[in-house]
Amino acid sequence: MAQPPVADKSAADSVIAERDIEFTRVNDRSLRLDLYRPRWTAVPTPVVVFVHGGGWKNGSRASAERTAKWLVEHGFAVAGIEYRLTSEAQWPAQIDDCYAAVRWLRTHATRYRLDPDHIGAWGSSAGGHLVALLGTRACPDSESVSSRVQAVCDWFGPTELLTMPPNVVGNGRTEQDVANSNGAKLLGATVRDVPAKARDASALDQVTKDSAPFLIMHGSQDPGVPVEQSTKLHAKLLSAGVPSRLHIVEGAGHGGKLFQSPESRQVVLRFFNETLRPHWHQGAGPTGQFQFDVQRVPTEWSVVRSQNIHWKKSLPETGQSTVVAWGDRLFFTTMKPVEADSELGSDIVAWCVRRRDGATLWQREIPARYPLRLSGCFSDSTGPPPVTDGQRVVFFNASGAIACFDFTGAELWRRELMAVGRSQPLLNPTPNGAEVVFIKQTYPPDETGNFTHEHKDAPLAQWTQLQALDVRTGEPTWHTTCGVNMGCVPLISTLSDGRRVAVVGRGGGHSPPEHPDGVSMVSAETGETIWTLPLEGFMSTQTFPVHDDQVLVFHGGEHLWVDALTGKIARRVNFVRDVAVRARVNGQWLSDTRSTSVGKQLRAIIQQSNLLVGDFHYFRSYNQPWLGRIHAGTGEIEFLQLPVQLSRTAGSDEDRLLWEAPRAAQATPEGATGKSQQRKPLPIQQWSFRVNDMRNSRGHVVMGDPRSKGNGWGHHATATPTAAGDFLFVPTMAGTVYVIRWNAARLDEQSLVAINDLGPAGGAWTRAGISYAGGSLFAHTLDHIFCINANEHVKREQP
Repeated sequence: MAQPPVADKSAADSVIAERDIEFTRVNDRSLRLDLYRPRWTAVPTPVVVFVHGGGWKNGSRASAERTAKWLVEHGFAVAGIEYRLTSEAQWPAQIDDCYAAVRWLRTHATRYRLDPDHIGAWGSSAGGHLVALLGTRACPDSESVSSRVQAVCDWFGPTELLTMPPNVVGNGRTEQDVANSNGAKLLGATVRDVPAKARDASALDQVTKDSAPFLIMHGSQDPGVPVEQSTKLHAKLLSAGVPSRLHIVEGAGHGGKLFQSPESRQVVLRFFNETLRPHWHQGAGPTGQFQFDVQRVPTEWSVVRSQNIHWKKSLPETGQSTVVAWGDRLFFTTMKPVEADSELGSDIVAWCVRRRDGATLWQREIPARYPLRLSGCFSDSTGPPPVTDGQRVVFFNASGAIACFDFTGAELWRRELMAVGRSQPLLNPTPNGAEVVFIKQTYPPDETGNFTHEHKDAPLAQWTQLQALDVRTGEPTWHTTCGVNMGCVPLISTLSDGRRVAVVGRGGGHSPPEHPDGVSMVSAETGETIWTLPLEGFMSTQTFPVHDDQVLVFHGGEHLWVDALTGKIARRVNFVRDVAVRARVNGQWLSDTRSTSVGKQLRAIIQQSNLLVGDFHYFRSYNQPWLGRIHAGTGEIEFLQLPVQLSRTAGSDEDRLLWEAPRAAQATPEGATGKSQQRKPLPIQQWSFRVNDMRNSRGHVVMGDPRSKGNGWGHHATATPTAAGDFLFVPTMAGTVYVIRWNAARLDEQSLVAINDLGPAGGAWTRAGISYAGGSLFAHTLDHIFCINANEHVKREQP
């Protein structure tokens, strides 16, 4: 009888380790696995099966803990499995045991919160041989539960037994040597005696167009398995149309430290992220930090020129939610269509479309009570992105409704609650499932859709707060009491002591009632306030990342490092005075030292433009055309000038870039009549080749705030940037998207990889972030959804 699994209580709080789980029994032989999985997960966890090496004659499933357990901290489960060694059984017992482990994981996915549709395999040496077969050789037996895997990471495994040197006489090897080889012990005879069996046990002979995607890693100095074993498999996979990447680890032998280096781990992580996590389940992405570490990312495209646009979908009405993805489904919202030029709206439409081609699967109307200004440069009713847990999808109407549907479009629950239009709802794991966390607005807008100053003395009961709802029922689970500004962007982070927290801000325009101005850290499990740091005149409209137990905060012209454990300011640096700028002057790049100001409102960064990526805290300047970054470790400050707008024309290769204010466009001071009167510089948000026309796909002007005609610099709330792999995508409201190599040694013109368009100048308005799923980027403009993929022209346009 199977023994119950043993939970490892010594494991770190963030990891659940369950050992000695029986996954099958063969002739009274119990085969077991060790399962490592994240303690906190809001969505089903993809799982990687790790198969140990050892020449099929020794080795242990415990090697999974040493080699692969680190994947758990990146959102994967890892199953270290055992299989019958050659002292117990011969081929195909070993691969049969691997099949059984995959079937068991798929069968028990619900119990362990695993994703049964995304199981990968990883192995080294003999384990690499077996996982390569998991990805190529279909189980010949009848299966009620599939043993197929969706990705394979093969580390230096033999792929063609007939040509493996130890299996072939010659070069000093005798018949006796070959008869005693590991390959002969696996097959029960030499490969020459059982060639059909050898081919059955060789991934090279099992490749078909249905094989799983592969990452093959091999040491350049491997003395045991020739690198040709990997190069031949890689070539055969590619010839069959199967995605495969061959990564040669220079200087490495048959395994060793170079395979455990940060560089090698990043290669593995990016591969499994791409193949096993094809989801962007919330506006802030899979990590909840607006970033995802992947290898394949399209960096250059043009909607105007139909370059690298896989498909585009015309939309009947304006909307600004970031596109959310789960599997082959995309979710987003638009306003309910209007039939004339309009300034206000309160009803939205929830959309579910097919990821591969944009075809509409279903739509649902979500009416609400309080009209807001259409296509607002700070938000509108469609501002908050949807959130999905893979079974349900929650849509937010900032005019006062939240609705949850299953993936067929059947409504599960609805609540009359008002999420702030700039809110970035997050899926937050709980012990029994998940909750959705968002910023809840209490007092309504006025009849013009504006939040007025009259609420500055409102009581605590009317303060804006962070609110959590059970994603299954919509019932409230907790809320904060410290107060939250409607423009801040809380992120859920984990401190070194294991606590899961969020940092919220108070202070901003329109006389918000919450006080004191400053930041508070709250528990992401209960909403309780942990500490509060008052900051006079604070503008809280930013994200609040945590780096090495320090909260990074922009306050006026200073960047603060706040001790996350105490709430005390540990360090500060001025980033507006005498800073290094890489500037474009008269068509030439030069390095300069410049200063800027924060003005009366103490604003130095564009609202919500900051994002921590690696060690770099990126942001955009409020009153200069500069992208900035501050190194979270050293405090080094760098700025790079960017053109404020890109203009392209179909049929032309010319890119027009606007680097400075148009000379003829200067604002005349009110009441000025004489020639001696000096003209004021044109505000940066008004520099443009052409202002946004704000027309929907049917020609109606849908805009309640004329500031939405701006270029996406200066005073507005921008979409928070997105980091995918090595690249930072920075969109502007006018539809220009900058692509930055975020980890470049210097922030200069070489780090500016591309400048892309989401449509013609004046006709590409957007406030949505860029999302990533399955190798593609997704963008949402006022009148379109775009799927962006490398080396594509427009294949289809969905109505």
